[in-house]
Amino acid sequence: MIRRSFYYLWGSQTISNAADIIYMLSVVVLVFSSSNSLMTTILIPLFRLSAQVISGLVAPIVLGRFRLTQVLLFSQFGQFIIFTLLLLYLWIVPEQRSFLFIFVMVFGMSFLDGWTNPARNALVPRLATGEGLMRANGMVAVSDQVVKCAGWALSGMIVAWLGSLNTLAIASCCYLVAVTVTSFIRDPLDQKESNPESPESLTDAVEPAKEKGSHWKELGEGWKIIWHNRRIRSLMIVDSVDSIGGVSWLGVFILAYVSQVLHRDASWWGFMNASFFSGTILGGLIVVGLVKRLQKNSFLYMLGALLVYVLITIVFALNTIPVAALVLFAVSGLPVQMAGIIRRTLLQTSAPPAQLPKVMAGIDVLTNLAFGLALLFMGWYADRFGMVQVYLLAAAMTTIAVLIGWWYRRAFQENEPIDQPTATSAGI
Repeated sequence: MIRRSFYYLWGSQTISNAADIIYMLSVVVLVFSSSNSLMTTILIPLFRLSAQVISGLVAPIVLGRFRLTQVLLFSQFGQFIIFTLLLLYLWIVPEQRSFLFIFVMVFGMSFLDGWTNPARNALVPRLATGEGLMRANGMVAVSDQVVKCAGWALSGMIVAWLGSLNTLAIASCCYLVAVTVTSFIRDPLDQKESNPESPESLTDAVEPAKEKGSHWKELGEGWKIIWHNRRIRSLMIVDSVDSIGGVSWLGVFILAYVSQVLHRDASWWGFMNASFFSGTILGGLIVVGLVKRLQKNSFLYMLGALLVYVLITIVFALNTIPVAALVLFAVSGLPVQMAGIIRRTLLQTSAPPAQLPKVMAGIDVLTNLAFGLALLFMGWYADRFGMVQVYLLAAAMTTIAVLIGWWYRRAFQENEPIDQPTATSAGI
């Protein structure tokens, strides 16, 4: 079952993601054209990633003390206010702008945005249950990829046509619409808490009172759940090992592959990205259409999708034909998206709803840290051994992830109970 509030959540996040892409591209173009410095422009994603990591570390306190709908609304409204201040500053000061002020605004928006992802991922299983959960995750994944594909393609044309400032004004309107739509979301657990006759409401009301005594316990609770919950721990290990090779599909590595292996110009880089996005969109649509079949033994389907991805990656690494690389890149997006959607659904159903927000916040921090370390390692590996070896290593790492997942498969049998953290392990 999918509640009406999910569609409000889905719509607001889609609009907000589109605004993010528009604003990031506009700010990057504006800073680069004003500074003519690549190093200065690189500081934008650096401030953005740093803010999201710091935000993820303090997210358990925020998510533990406020309702998820309140966190989402505050995060998006705060981003709208900061973005409006940035837009006014850029309009009022047309020349000799302070890049530090721009970076601080980017940091502030990214810090607030760091609460959005765990809040959204924790809210989805409350608004979609049973078969509806995987279908909802598939819909979210498809819309995310469509927004990325269309956003990066159209935003460049919009910036070139209207200019950076006018494009930023469009992004501001999108943020305002997203805030408005978010205000209509209703969390079913909040309704239970408001019912004094509900036993769950009494328990939920007592739990926060206990937790308010120690910030450190709240910060560490999500991490302890991740470690003690066998399902979540196994999913995070599989995801972390797979992500080492997964960064090889980022744009900079694809550009190097196009140049070194295919011996083509940068235009093929754009073709490759478009083909991958089309594959991920198709993968999401397939998951939505096959929810009933994938619902049973979903963990094994995830491992199967990763195994298919390994085979495609090996062929991709050894291939030197441009057209074949284009097809392989598109096909690879399908199992990657399927595995990602199933993994997210399994994470959402492997922890109690009240603890899920803190778990998702911890997962976001781990994902960002793993991504950064893997990016540094794969960059060094690519310079030393070349792109063919990079993709062979990516296939090897995902193979190891599949073997680890197969070792933990019994934890995901249908009759296996979800590990419930004890009071000691949860840090309560």
